[in-house]
Amino acid sequence: MSGELLGWIAKHYALAEPRLVARVAGDVLHVATGGGDVAVKLFADEDRDRARLEAELLAHLAAPDPRYRVQTLVHAASGELIASGEHGTVLVTRWEPGQFKRYTEITEVEWRALGTELAALHLRLDTFERPLPRMSALVAARDLGHERTALEANRARAVAKDPRIGPYLDAQLAILDERGARASRMPAAPERPIHNDFNQHNYLFDDRSPPIILDWEGAIAAPREYEVVRCLNHLPLVAPAHASAFVDGYQHVRRLTAEAVRWAIDAALTDHAVKRWPLEQWLAGEEGAAAKLAGSMEVLHALAGGSADLEAFFATRVAG
Repeated sequence: MSGELLGWIAKHYALAEPRLVARVAGDVLHVATGGGDVAVKLFADEDRDRARLEAELLAHLAAPDPRYRVQTLVHAASGELIASGEHGTVLVTRWEPGQFKRYTEITEVEWRALGTELAALHLRLDTFERPLPRMSALVAARDLGHERTALEANRARAVAKDPRIGPYLDAQLAILDERGARASRMPAAPERPIHNDFNQHNYLFDDRSPPIILDWEGAIAAPREYEVVRCLNHLPLVAPAHASAFVDGYQHVRRLTAEAVRWAIDAALTDHAVKRWPLEQWLAGEEGAAAKLAGSMEVLHALAGGSADLEAFFATRVAG
């Protein structure tokens, strides 16, 4: 990071003695200051609205509730939630030390806390008034024929490079054919704000419970059951006790609706069926793409072979 950018950030956030500690990710910086360490999230000009959305959500969620934790927003010196200018848009939060855990490392107690946490976040977000992209519009805009054509084209390229990829693409196509049309029929459930990326990559664990939930820029409005099903992913198949703890924790705070859960299973499976970026990154030879593709394949194969068990899991835990 250039000294000019660091100086610009320090000026707009009144940060004393700023020093770059590390670039944590492509768009997140760990910066030490005289007043304490901060996390600086960089947004391109075209993503300014996403930056403002994340800042508004963090501000809304700042009301104290022991059942959930999010990052603490640092306001710009102007009093605004974010700062924008010649260096793009930046969102600053207090630096939170911690670690990420793979889903296999998260304990049953932690899964229960995560379920309670998500339900408490959903309750608080009921009063978030900014209009968000609606899942019903995203579903209506999805062209299943186009998705199938794109998957078939990718299959031809992938199999030519490595025939072992074939079964993965076949499973995607089969799920799309089985679930795609059903996922297009939205349930009679309200669409309210959800995180939309509530998974292991955004749970920051430290010595307190529950973990801090990161990265709110992709929030949308959707039936809450969709977030529950999608964030559990294939956990009900590989660690049902942990998945049960999550659902129990959630329903201790907020009830789930069986009709919406049944649709959410179709919607989540369809999401996996049309998920092309892991394969496309692998085809392009991007660094780290092989590991991402392997993870995607692991989940998809489990879901493809266990979809009936997934439905049975939720049917026994969500009242009809």
